[in-house]
Amino acid sequence: MTRRGVIRGAPIVLVVALAAGCEPALPDPDSRGATVLRERCGGCHRVYAPGTMTAEMWGVQVEKMRDQFSRRGMPWLTTEEEGALRTYLTAHAGG
Repeated sequence: MTRRGVIRGAPIVLVVALAAGCEPALPDPDSRGATVLRERCGGCHRVYAPGTMTAEMWGVQVEKMRDQFSRRGMPWLTTEEEGALRTYLTAHAGG
């Protein structure tokens, strides 16, 4: 790659690096639920802060995602992962 190609590519790298840092700060980040949210949910889409929805709304979203996984033939969360995720989202949900 030429030096000019490196310089032209620098803004792209910067944008990608900045976008990666745009995930919300999660409450109780070392908890099992936060880990599931980051690793399993964030593996396919951006991570949403638990406070962005009420506990009821999170319940609906989790069910929607279960349906999405099923339609796509993807393995769903383990019982432990789903329980930790639901507990975490409920505990930190918005009002």
